[in-house]
Amino acid sequence: MINHSQANIEELWIHYIGNAAKEEGVQYCKQSIATHNKGIHKLLKQYFFDNFKEPEFYTFDFFDGNIDLNPVYNYAKIVFNDPEVLGEQSINIVKYLYENSKHPNIKSGDVFVSYVKDVLVDDELIDALCIFKSENKQAFLNIEKQGQTYKVNEGEGINAGKIDKACIIFNTDESEGFKICALDHSNKSKEAQFWNEKFLNIKARSDDYHHTKHYIQATKAFITERLRPLHDIDKTQEAEILNRSFEYLKNEEKLAQSDFDETIFKDPNVINEFQLFKLDYQQEKSIDLQDNFNLNPAALKNQANVFKSVLKLDKNFHIYIHGNRNMIEKGMDEMGRKYYKIFYEEEN
Repeated sequence: MINHSQANIEELWIHYIGNAAKEEGVQYCKQSIATHNKGIHKLLKQYFFDNFKEPEFYTFDFFDGNIDLNPVYNYAKIVFNDPEVLGEQSINIVKYLYENSKHPNIKSGDVFVSYVKDVLVDDELIDALCIFKSENKQAFLNIEKQGQTYKVNEGEGINAGKIDKACIIFNTDESEGFKICALDHSNKSKEAQFWNEKFLNIKARSDDYHHTKHYIQATKAFITERLRPLHDIDKTQEAEILNRSFEYLKNEEKLAQSDFDETIFKDPNVINEFQLFKLDYQQEKSIDLQDNFNLNPAALKNQANVFKSVLKLDKNFHIYIHGNRNMIEKGMDEMGRKYYKIFYEEEN
């Protein structure tokens, strides 16, 4: 959990960056941006932090795990050791970002580099280095009252509630690669996702959030990709297993592998298949699935859609199944038409 109510933006630099493949260049700002206005200060904090209320955290990585070779990691260390050099290091950060902006799909934009003091992160009061890139501006109308009439002007600006690319580096766990929040909302194509992979070079932290998230995704993948074809289960059976998984994770504080397996899959043969599947899944996804860990409520909330099961019947109906397989029957009439019979107690 991140709380920025007492946080203070100490310094802010904004530079313009183009696309390196198109040789659009970089335009550096020569002085820091004033943020003393209370309204602007509030909006900037909203822009920096409101998309990370219940975040998943990352940490710096690099080739062979040698984070000391990661440029952004080193720039952050320099700033945290001496915040007075933020302006100089913001230029280094933008230069490095430009060098990694060579894909033609990467948009030009404004890069915010800011030093923020006293952010409360998981009950720890720490400083943060914010690196944001704004690529999409929105049109707005500015209405100005002049005497008995109004003047309407059009303008263009940044929506403080929406971000394109973001990175917040918290000054904690330096030797492990810092604690980081990161988002990239603007580029969805694989080849254009340079922000996390090429520029920041970050990986998921080994914490309860990611242990919970990865176990949920592995369980769903096993049920839909391995269990369904091997055991010829239908959607109602799949929904029943998914519902058992959700109820277990929602009501338990810790996950213990043996207890989870017996509760969810019951059959020893299926449990063995799940263990073998996890080995393949870990290798394919380059993740580590823990067998015992504390379940993270934020991860469970963010992954809730994984447990939804939808019956798509031709192009006519979608039936959402939340559980209780005894309330739905599958059959075929004398004309060969397939049907589902649904029982219920209340209509809302």
